[in-house]
Amino acid sequence: MEIIEINQPMEIRYKSQNYEENKNQDDEYLQLQYVIEAKRNMLVKKQKKLQKIANENKFLENIKNDYLNYNNYIVKQKQDQITALNLLNNYIDDLKVSGHLSENNIQDAKIEQNKILKELKSIKHGLDKITNASKEINNSLVNRERKNTN
Repeated sequence: MEIIEINQPMEIRYKSQNYEENKNQDDEYLQLQYVIEAKRNMLVKKQKKLQKIANENKFLENIKNDYLNYNNYIVKQKQDQITALNLLNNYIDDLKVSGHLSENNIQDAKIEQNKILKELKSIKHGLDKITNASKEINNSLVNRERKNTN
């Protein structure tokens, strides 16, 4: 049997020399594709996370608005109670000054005035608690928003 040695033509050798270069380029291309895909996946995850946070913020914003409306309603009621009790107190003062009350009625009026003043103090204390609680909640929400934006 005779062995025949076949030399590769120049063009094949040329392709053969570029094979390593092409392989390196293909590897770089694949690596870039992998990096691009990884970044795309990361951006999709971040977008989903931001959407979730935005939805939670909308929900919390609605809750905050409901709370503020309720809080304003309670504060208005307390202020109306204070106004009404102050009117009663002034009316009793006017009755005592006018002299149209007997001694027993004056004593009763003083007792009622003391009750009114205690109730006024209690309502004002409750109003202060509501106001302070609202300020604390508002401050914590502002701080949370600042942390989320940073």
